[in-house]
Amino acid sequence: MGKSICHLEIPTTDLHKAGEFYKKLFGWEIDYSWGPDMAMFKAAKSELSGGGFDRKDKITPGVVIYVEVDDINAAITKAVELGGEKVQGKTEIPRDIGWFGLFKDLDGNTIGLFTPKQ
Repeated sequence: MGKSICHLEIPTTDLHKAGEFYKKLFGWEIDYSWGPDMAMFKAAKSELSGGGFDRKDKITPGVVIYVEVDDINAAITKAVELGGEKVQGKTEIPRDIGWFGLFKDLDGNTIGLFTPKQ
């Protein structure tokens, strides 16, 4: 088995603006004590063990992270209320896996949302 993913970074031009966006959207704890160019966030404990490659005919550079939420439509609505942009509403994932949705944050990063089938 390979090494685990242990960290990710979301690019931003304004640490405090991005930090408050994600704090209000997902309830993440934000630590601004790392200096003027870095803030750290703390999400719920996760056991991320892998990911996927998604082939497209046209791609937008960047990695898409997915955050597990209870209600994709509510999360997208809240993201838009906080200044984000809806990219794709709740969409079923084949093989009885669940659903996903996408939004852009304040800096134009595409963020995925995921709800598993129970």
